[in-house]
Amino acid sequence: MKPRRFFCAVSSLLFVLASIQACRQPQQQVIHPPCATKNATIQVKPSADLSLMFGDDAIQTGLDAMTRHVGQNEITSATELTRLGTDMAVRTAAANGKNLKPQDKALLEAYLREDVVPRIIQNPTCVFKVSASSKPEVTIEDVYLENIGDKQIAKVKIANTGQRGARFVHVVVRSIMDGMNPLSGQTEMVLGPGQWRNVSNPQATFPMSAIRSGKRKLIVFVQVSYAKEAGGQPIVYQEEWEYDPLSQTFKQSTMK
Repeated sequence: MKPRRFFCAVSSLLFVLASIQACRQPQQQVIHPPCATKNATIQVKPSADLSLMFGDDAIQTGLDAMTRHVGQNEITSATELTRLGTDMAVRTAAANGKNLKPQDKALLEAYLREDVVPRIIQNPTCVFKVSASSKPEVTIEDVYLENIGDKQIAKVKIANTGQRGARFVHVVVRSIMDGMNPLSGQTEMVLGPGQWRNVSNPQATFPMSAIRSGKRKLIVFVQVSYAKEAGGQPIVYQEEWEYDPLSQTFKQSTMK
C-alpha cells in the first residue's frame, strides 16, 4: 500500500472510531434543584379534615419551626423534626381554641412524618407554605328558602362529597331574623358517598313579605359535625349564610 493511501485509510479508521466513541458518551442532564431560586416555595396541602381539626395557621406554625431548625442545621433527625412540628402545631391550635384529642395529634404526626418531613430534609432551603385546604367530606352545598303558605322556611342541603365511605352526620341549624328570637333545630343522619339530604327547622318560619323586601335581615348559621362511625371523634365546622334580597338567594358570609 502506498504511503498516501495508507494515511487516508488510517485517517478514515480514526474518524469512524471517534464517531463511535462520541455516540457512546452519555448526554449530561442539567438538574435544576427545586429551591435554586431564593425563597422558592413548596406548597403543602393537608387534608380538609386536618385543616378543620387544627387550622391552617397552626399547621403553618409547625412547618415554620421545622424548616427553621433544618435551615440552621440544628435538627436533622426525621423523628425529632416530626415531634417538633407536631408539638408546635398542637400548641398553636390549642391557643386558638381548638379542642384536640390524643388521636388528633396522632393523625397530624403521621401526616408530617410521612408526607412533609422527608421533603423538608431533601429541600432544606425551600419555603414551605400551607395551601388552601380542600372542601371537607361532608359539605354545606346550599341554603335556600321554601314557601309554606304565606311564610317561608330556610332549608340546608348537606352532602357527602367524599369517596371514603359513609359518614355519621350531626347538623345544627340556627336562624336569626331581625325582630325575632333565634330559632334552632338539629338532626342526625348517615350519608354514603354521593348522598345528600335537605334539613330544616319546621318551627323556624318567616313572613315572606319581610324577607323578600329586605326589611328584615335573615342569617342562617349551620354547624356540621361528622365522623366515620357513631360516637367517633367528629370533624366540626360551621358556616354563616345571609339572605340577599336582590338576588333572592343565600350567600355565604365570613364568620365573625
